[in-house]
Amino acid sequence: MLYAEDLAEGQEFRLGSYTISEAEILAFATKYDPVSIHIDPVAAAAGPFGGLIASGFNTMAIYQRLVVEGVWQQVAGIVGRSFEIRLPNPVHPGSTLTGRSQIRKITLRPERRDAVVVFRTELFDQEDRNVLILVLDALVHARPAS
Repeated sequence: MLYAEDLAEGQEFRLGSYTISEAEILAFATKYDPVSIHIDPVAAAAGPFGGLIASGFNTMAIYQRLVVEGVWQQVAGIVGRSFEIRLPNPVHPGSTLTGRSQIRKITLRPERRDAVVVFRTELFDQEDRNVLILVLDALVHARPAS
């Protein structure tokens, strides 16, 4: 397990990959974000993206899965405190997403036995288009006292 003292600014974590299907886009959007570009293939085809696209919340859920597997199974996280997100390009059915998460800033707080760690994560599709940029402010445990 990596604790706050083990981390370094600039340290990068490679994320795995995830392929999203049309069925998943439809199921997620039907339940959580039922707008035509996410749930109606005919209307979406006539829309600005030329077909169905994943909800931004669906893309964020994929981010969460990939970042848990790629970062939080290694880092002694406590909780995320806030995040900023950009979705520069849509995610289409059949897209395979992957990415990286980089530590931008670490503020050790010895009196609290933790650190505030800022991560910037980017996801890309199979054509290397950036589909998500997320900056997370999280708390990470300090190494336990011996």
